[in-house]
Amino acid sequence: MSLNILVPQFLLPHSSVRLARFTTSIDYPHQNYHDPSYAETPKPAVSPRESYIGLDRRSSNTSFGSALTSLMSAGFSKRAKTQVQVKADCVTTYTLENSDEWFSEAMGMSATRSWVERAVDRGHDIYMIVGFHTVTNACITHGFIRERGAGGQINVPVGLSLAAVGAIVPLGNIIDPSAGGNSHRLDDTRSFFMAPGEQICAFQYRKVRHRWLSSNSIDTSRLSKSPRWSSVERGRDEEDGEDDIIEVEAIPVEELEGRWQRQEVLGGEILLIRMEEGREE
Repeated sequence: MSLNILVPQFLLPHSSVRLARFTTSIDYPHQNYHDPSYAETPKPAVSPRESYIGLDRRSSNTSFGSALTSLMSAGFSKRAKTQVQVKADCVTTYTLENSDEWFSEAMGMSATRSWVERAVDRGHDIYMIVGFHTVTNACITHGFIRERGAGGQINVPVGLSLAAVGAIVPLGNIIDPSAGGNSHRLDDTRSFFMAPGEQICAFQYRKVRHRWLSSNSIDTSRLSKSPRWSSVERGRDEEDGEDDIIEVEAIPVEELEGRWQRQEVLGGEILLIRMEEGREE
């Protein structure tokens, strides 16, 4: 059973995220992250999914693509306060194979160790990206109010703009109708904008769990199954028995803080999208 977490931005450029990256935020993996200098670039296992259209499907028999777009459509709709439907040419899943090996390699690097310690000292949770899902040529259709300004430009109400619904416009080659000249009108009540190419919309993570140990109470000559090292970020008093060794392991993500809308699909996969504060489902 794997958790697949939709990001609040809904659409991230494929180039903005890498597999085997470490981040302190499951919502914003393109921020506050560390990319280890691996000897080789991690190569993903690529699994094409079916093309899909976002419909309101909540059955556990729903295909992954349909469930994914259903949650995306619901998220867009709530933010834009109008009915929104997402469709795309295809959904593709990128999975990091042998994630334990990549984790061990990363934890052997001094730069990664320093980054992990700093994140731990600041009280952050740490996650490793082990998979993500993309949509290709996504088309977002929404309710439309027709207005014409100077030069025949179609003005879309600001509540329906990409920025308003949370998509990251500056990072992607997204055609936003609110920018003028790129709006495509289907009829007098609907319009759509395009996100050409591949855009990332959901992630799979493993959580990095840590614990502090004292070199006075463990046999440092024995090999550990989990990566461990003496603290590199700050001096610790071994004579006073202060914990001076950190041990880490990558574990499945089973629980998340906050309120989430959950949908289980064929194969036991679970999709999650964060519920906005103050909203009831």
